[in-house]
Amino acid sequence: MKIPPSLAAWGKTLPLKNGDVFYYDSGTPPGGTQKPAVLLLHGLGDEADSWRHLMPLLHAAGNRVIAPDLPGFGRSRAKRANIRGQAAAALALLEKAADGKPAVLAGNSMGALVAEAAAFRRPDLAGALILIDGCFPMTGGPGTGMTLLSAIFPFAGRRWYRSLRADHEGAWRSLYPFYGDLDAMSAEDREFLRERVVERVESRSQERGYFTALRSFAAAGIFSGGRFSRRLAAFPGKILLVWGEKDAVIPRETAKAVLALRNGTEIKTIQGAGHLPQQERPLETAEAILSFLADLPFFKVPNQDFRQNVSG
Repeated sequence: MKIPPSLAAWGKTLPLKNGDVFYYDSGTPPGGTQKPAVLLLHGLGDEADSWRHLMPLLHAAGNRVIAPDLPGFGRSRAKRANIRGQAAAALALLEKAADGKPAVLAGNSMGALVAEAAAFRRPDLAGALILIDGCFPMTGGPGTGMTLLSAIFPFAGRRWYRSLRADHEGAWRSLYPFYGDLDAMSAEDREFLRERVVERVESRSQERGYFTALRSFAAAGIFSGGRFSRRLAAFPGKILLVWGEKDAVIPRETAKAVLALRNGTEIKTIQGAGHLPQQERPLETAEAILSFLADLPFFKVPNQDFRQNVSG
């Protein structure tokens, strides 16, 4: 998979026992501030490039930003593409790339579940959680009925996935439910997304990773709701929910279970965005995240005006 030019200098690989994890690491931010790192975890069938617009914005505001291709996806060759293995990879990155210091874990969709699993396992490494269009437990179950059906009837799901290898236009159309207005995105973004979805459906390794992670994702929603509820209620760090206004994959109402468990938890809505606000509305998503980060007690330095930094 081609690396976006804006992220090329940040690409790295972390050797693990069961393979290698590809990740982006922005490194020390301008001015060498002492803020904790922000670890960004993508969702099902995606990769770290999902954050290609958001990472430079957070970095320009003085934050070190790290984003991996989770095991089973993108350029990572690590095994164990289930939630447990992906959470272990995230923690390995915090130990290595973030020097074992407390960080902020942010996850989108399935990545929100991975972020929670990692944070609950090692709260000493997770000072706060940002859950973007995804959270566990959910009101109404793990996303759409299609997610559950694909997990319960994997042969039907695989038949659909493989059919897209001969139907690239169908592969492109499969992206529409994930965006508030895919056609309104820039021509450069649309071309990037078109090429990327074709790469995914033509890759057998991406197919394996997709369905392994999907089964794990669905199983967590069905069998682990109580465990996640207890751990979420006991989590000592602050939590922010960020939701796309037009998310048709995991609607905003599914976050009610988390809001009920955590009094005072804030939810910020990104107007006009669908399931991937970091792609459709990166500036507004960055503003929501930076506002949350600025209020965390372990951030030593106030966030700068990242708009000015980026334009300069």
